[in-house]
Amino acid sequence: MDKELGTLSEEELEAIQGTQNDEHLTKLATGESAEVIKHDLTSEYNNVSIETDIFDSVSEKARAILQAGVSSVLNIPYQISYKKTDVCRFESLLASKDSPISATTLDISPLAGQAVLLIDSSIIFHSLDRFFGGAGVSTIGFTPNKKLEGSEEALVDVVGNLVKSALKTAWQPIVVAGFEKDSSTNSISELQCFTPEELIVLSDFEVSLGEPLGLIQIAYPLAAIRPPTHAKAKRLESKVKENESVNNDWASDLYEAHLEIEVEITATLGKFTTTLGKLANLQIGDEFPLILSDSVQVSAGKTPIFSATTGTVGESFAVKVESMKNT
Repeated sequence: MDKELGTLSEEELEAIQGTQNDEHLTKLATGESAEVIKHDLTSEYNNVSIETDIFDSVSEKARAILQAGVSSVLNIPYQISYKKTDVCRFESLLASKDSPISATTLDISPLAGQAVLLIDSSIIFHSLDRFFGGAGVSTIGFTPNKKLEGSEEALVDVVGNLVKSALKTAWQPIVVAGFEKDSSTNSISELQCFTPEELIVLSDFEVSLGEPLGLIQIAYPLAAIRPPTHAKAKRLESKVKENESVNNDWASDLYEAHLEIEVEITATLGKFTTTLGKLANLQIGDEFPLILSDSVQVSAGKTPIFSATTGTVGESFAVKVESMKNT
């Protein structure tokens, strides 16, 4: 679009003309009629950015808390691994899930909307069998397509409470939400909290015990969860810059302090040689001829600094820099 004139470009007009829907007719700038479909640019997620580092940090913290809780409460040595967080449409999630599946809506107020906790039925059946002393393999003939009810629902509530606690703690630095259970269903298609085309942020956690058993997933409404995560990222960025500034000031102060350190300098006026025998029989009053150099060598410790000529400043003997040494 031409920002100055507020008109559509030729490519945009051609794109509109190439769409078709009987319910939507419009007059184009060319004066011709064309059938078009409603298009919501906000539904496009290819270019939607989320603060991946924030979600990764929150999810990894939640994973650690959840794994400790499952081990303690259910006494099952599950390995829970955080896999990824992506943006997708809710309809894509619907297409990827078979029923029955445990779907629990979670209140995320003060943020708008709800989050959804999804637990694959295979995890629930396996956990239930283990909880009652089984080997994790059904002996009563249930299948992954069995409806969740009774004891399965009770186990879902236990896991749901563990997830709630984990999410509440992990999200606390960003947003204080209770993640309280609102409702639950065995079919994800029954959920009313998202429209099919709505963008969601989906975090995947894989549950395994030697081999993968299934996924625990958290779906957040993008529109609600994106602002606080972006705000947190900006605060962290600001803090990093502030720390860098403090570190630079500290380094500058340290450098200035180093400049005040006193260094002992040695100026070599000349040298002489003698024998080891004469040194062994050295007596007070012995004299040795000193061979003076054309210039004096000045050093700091064993490091040569410059060559100098000798002279006086007032009543003091002094040296004058003649040439610098490459150190």
